[in-house]
Order: sequence, then C-alpha cells, then structure tokens
Amino acid sequence: MEKDEQIGLVVLIGGLVLACVLAVISFGVYTTSPGYRNVSVKTQAGIPQGEPVARIYFNLGSDELPEEAGGAIQTLKEKIAANPKAQVLISGFHDPSGDPVKNAELAKERAMATQKALIGVGVPAERIVLRKPEQLTDTADMQEARRVDIHLQ
Repeated sequence: MEKDEQIGLVVLIGGLVLACVLAVISFGVYTTSPGYRNVSVKTQAGIPQGEPVARIYFNLGSDELPEEAGGAIQTLKEKIAANPKAQVLISGFHDPSGDPVKNAELAKERAMATQKALIGVGVPAERIVLRKPEQLTDTADMQEARRVDIHLQ
C-alpha cells in the first residue's frame, strides 16, 4: 500500500470515528436536556393511525399550553378512560424557518407540556408515548406547524 493510500484510509477511518462520536454526543444532549428527566418518556412509537383525537395549537416561540387547551385535555382524559388499552401518542410539529435544532427542541417541549398536563389530570404516564418532533414544510398556515397532535392507538 502506498503512502497516499494509507493517508486516505486513515482520514476515512478518522471521519467515521468522528461521525460516531458526534452521534453519541447528540443523543446524550437530547436525553439530558432539561425536562427530559422530569417525566418518564417513551419515544418513537409507530406512525399515528387515522385523524388525531385532539390538536393543541401553541403561540409562536412558546411551549406553554394555551388556556383553551384545558378543554381539550379534559376531553382527552375522558376518551383515554373510555379506551383503557389504548396508548396515547403525542406528536410535536415545527416549521422550517430559523434554527432547525431549536425548532425541534421547542416541538419536543410542547409535546412534553401536553404529556405533563395529561399526567396532571390522571392519565398514567406509562400509557403516553412521545414521537420524535416533525418538521412541516408544505403548509401555508404556519400555525399548523406550531401544534401537537394526540392520537389514541
């Protein structure tokens, strides 16, 4: 093997090692972010089936549940109680504008705020699963990207 080939191989292996290290660090940052440890979180269930049983829209840049979400949370509590074997699947969404990492984190925090509200009204935490945040790219109404969908599976 010539010296140039050896250098190329070393650079390739070094790049792969660096990519693996960055992936591990990114996962660690995601799982150790504030709030992640506050609630038991199951993530990435299957693809939601059918229409959501509820949608909660959030204000721009906020993960605080809006006042009108209280009615949706109570309705969800009743639907969940009526379906004791159903799993609650929460999906947070964000738009493509701005920093995609910050937007995904905000979508996750919105989903977690919804999860905490459901736990607060008596829904067992083990029945709630959070999906990885999704970015919407084909919506004219950006409020659609500032929402959480809740499905019963």
